[in-house]
Amino acid sequence: MRTYEALYIIRPDLEDDKIQTIAEAVESLVTENGGAIVRSETWGKRRLAYEVKKFSEGCYILLRFTAEPGLIPRLEQYFRLAESVIRSLVMYFDEKTLRLEAEQERRKEEEIRASAEEARRRERRVAAKREADVTVPAAVGSAAAADEEDVTEDVEED
Repeated sequence: MRTYEALYIIRPDLEDDKIQTIAEAVESLVTENGGAIVRSETWGKRRLAYEVKKFSEGCYILLRFTAEPGLIPRLEQYFRLAESVIRSLVMYFDEKTLRLEAEQERRKEEEIRASAEEARRRERRVAAKREADVTVPAAVGSAAAADEEDVTEDVEED
């Protein structure tokens, strides 16, 4: 089985439930023909770079799936015949591309973990500094209070 990604654009004048119905129909076409859905994302309405079938907007849907190569012509035919689909593209992902994508994802997760760890360290340093700042003024404040008592005693003696 090979990994594919289909990006298709649905007419923007359709209701959300009709868009979901079309997305579910595409997913069922894949699964009924021996494929498996890896992920499905609805990107929502976006502006098109140029008019397609007199539409300047469209609802984008991305579908990643695994299937046998024989499914792709059926899927492309479905996209061509469906009046609600105004543009589609099906791409094959070879093993090298999938490995690179997995490596990028792993690096991104490592960066997020490292960033979170650095944020925790920074927060600990800030908290320690705040604690140190809180204890110093308290000591200074008690010394100032002692000086004030001495001044009060001097005034009373006169």
